[in-house]
Amino acid sequence: MEINFITIYDNTAEAKCLFVSESITDVLGYLPEELIGMGGYYLTHPDERQALSVVHRSNVKNERMSCVNTYRNRHKDGHYIMCDVVVHYCYDVLICTNFAVVNEDCSKHKIRASSADEVYVVQPDGSIQSSDAWNTCQERIKYLLAEKYPWDINKNVIEAQEPRFCLFINRYTNLSIVVFATQMCQQIVGSSQIGLIGESLYDFVDTEDRSNVAELIELSKSSGLISRIRFNWKRQDNGDLVSIEAVCSCTFDGLVLIARENSCSTQ
Repeated sequence: MEINFITIYDNTAEAKCLFVSESITDVLGYLPEELIGMGGYYLTHPDERQALSVVHRSNVKNERMSCVNTYRNRHKDGHYIMCDVVVHYCYDVLICTNFAVVNEDCSKHKIRASSADEVYVVQPDGSIQSSDAWNTCQERIKYLLAEKYPWDINKNVIEAQEPRFCLFINRYTNLSIVVFATQMCQQIVGSSQIGLIGESLYDFVDTEDRSNVAELIELSKSSGLISRIRFNWKRQDNGDLVSIEAVCSCTFDGLVLIARENSCSTQ
């Protein structure tokens, strides 16, 4: 059985840890508070850090909604555990769902790899192996990995980032209750962070889209799929509909949904 947890990192070159969910103890042996403030490379294998910095650079430069990175994380007792880390780029933070890989042939590992924007597997020798994600090819991946450093001398991101917000959703209720939200939800859909907490996601989804959204969320819960969802969000302040594009992935500690305004909308 897969065990998993959620992490949030800041958007600096160091990727400092801002949040860790409780299930990290089951995976890596640490208490969440032991890792807060640590750099994102702290738990990684020294032989893989250079490759991971290249992948990190690409994720930030291209603002990927979902990228699966497979590499080793150090357990508190000193041994290493292979993990699938699904990186969701979300404006000023990186939100990750982390899954211990029982074996490379496990079905959920394959499902994640087939449903992400990009897939990188860091080998023990520090090389990067790319997998065939649905919208990429080997030549494109080589180009992405060659892109320039996205941070300034102070390790802060240079270019303005696309507005996005994140919701953590209680996976153990059919109502999809929101338990956490990031600040950008106010700008994009007119709802405050505090105002969303405790509310059902479906109360904000246009009636015509609710069944489809619910179906894709349940699919993500049951299969490990990184679900891609498009729907109209009904603003509570003025009743307007906002076309939203989102991805979601699911852990024991909750479902993570990253959303942005759908620039391809014809409305």
